[in-house]
Amino acid sequence: MIKQARLLFSLLWVLAVVMNSAGGVTPSQGMSHFPRGTYTAGDYTMVFGNKGQFRVSKREELQVEGEYTVNGDQVTLIDKRGPFACTTAGQQTGKYRWKYEAEMLTFTVLDDKCEGRSADLPAQPWKHKK
Repeated sequence: MIKQARLLFSLLWVLAVVMNSAGGVTPSQGMSHFPRGTYTAGDYTMVFGNKGQFRVSKREELQVEGEYTVNGDQVTLIDKRGPFACTTAGQQTGKYRWKYEAEMLTFTVLDDKCEGRSADLPAQPWKHKK
């Protein structure tokens, strides 16, 4: 019985190692691993705060403030206020796939009815500002 338990434990451990290295959750995924901080693209600055809030400015002038949530490699943005915020019903929320590589954050549209956000956000990589 003890041999069977050891064998089962060993098999489960090997399976866990294989799953993690071959497509399991990577450290860059999840809210705790989403690369929060300040990013720039041209004249724009975007800040992802620690408490699920984001802010987009153009040359220090607020453009959009809102909330964000992360689920794996997907981020959901919800505009709340600002001159360029999409606050019309059905346009407030946008879903994107995010990728962080070489200090650059990129977005791919998954579902977004806000024309401005869906065109501008994924148009270029966002450089992490240190």
